Amino acid sequence: MARGDSDSMKAMAYSTYGGPVEPLDVPEPELVPGSALLEVLTCGVCYSDVKTWQGSMAFSPDLPLPHVPGHEIAARVVACDPPGALASGTTVVVYHLRPCRACDRCRAGEENLCRAPVSWTGFTHPGGMRERMVVPLDRLTIVPPAIDPVHAAPLTCALGTAYRATIGRGGVVPGMRVGVIGLGGVGIHALQIARAAGADAVGLDVSDRAIETARALGLEAHRADDPEADHAAAGSGAEAGLDVVIEAVGFETTMAQALRLVRPGGRIVAVGYAATSDFAVPSARFVLEEIELVGSRYVRLHELGRAIQLVADGRVEIVVDEVKPLAEAGAALAKLRNGEVVGRIVVDVAGAAAAG
Repeated sequence: MARGDSDSMKAMAYSTYGGPVEPLDVPEPELVPGSALLEVLTCGVCYSDVKTWQGSMAFSPDLPLPHVPGHEIAARVVACDPPGALASGTTVVVYHLRPCRACDRCRAGEENLCRAPVSWTGFTHPGGMRERMVVPLDRLTIVPPAIDPVHAAPLTCALGTAYRATIGRGGVVPGMRVGVIGLGGVGIHALQIARAAGADAVGLDVSDRAIETARALGLEAHRADDPEADHAAAGSGAEAGLDVVIEAVGFETTMAQALRLVRPGGRIVAVGYAATSDFAVPSARFVLEEIELVGSRYVRLHELGRAIQLVADGRVEIVVDEVKPLAEAGAALAKLRNGEVVGRIVVDVAGAAAAG
């Protein structure tokens, strides 16, 4: 879609926390040096979008309303400055964090831990639930032709976050025994990535639909609240326990289960979090059994390309539960809030699914 004569475009936004997500006319973006003008194709919906909508993020008191949500963005290049930096028509995904490049974490190459981000698309700044947007060229990753726009949207967060937790922070390699607690948008992909890395992987969740989806992908999965779940996941006897446990929920109860599952010398990767949760590790186990507890946040750009290639090669399948039109962005947020989504729900901003 080329830029038209109008000086405004359509978006979906909410004016009050927890309120309706309604159509809004917003200004057309202006192409600036070092950036690309994008036609937004699709936008995945993550639980962080729900928390932003509900006003429960740390930045919520200062967020200008109305707010355009959406940080899992797949788009088509319309134009670039400088011209030709990316060919018009190229499908890309947006890395939603724009770092300051000046803090100690940025200088150390840890942009995902930037102390003072310039912008956080979909969170502190308007997101992808709009027709067009302008994004710095270095925040864009090209999507291989094998991946359609609907399955491209979740690549940056659902897939990328899972990749960093599993490979970047979990260090999963062939022969390991790996457990994933919580088979939501991140967990269902982490479980696939662990298998693709050559691990013996098992998933745990309290949703029968999530378990059925995992099993349909050829994965091992069990109900987390089954009395036999720990035994099924970690085995029994003197050598019971998992090498790596990826905790993708963020509750005290799920962290306690991770501690039951991990072996001495094993590693727990916490990728789920909640503002009201505190993780506690008994000092005797932490010290005497040398258990590692590490956090994992988003994904780094060099990791994102590797994660996407797993999808392009058919080794990981992006799980999309439902596709909704832009006008139903609010319904998409509500379904995720109500726990009715397995994998990701995707908003078809440009009618890409219908056109495809």
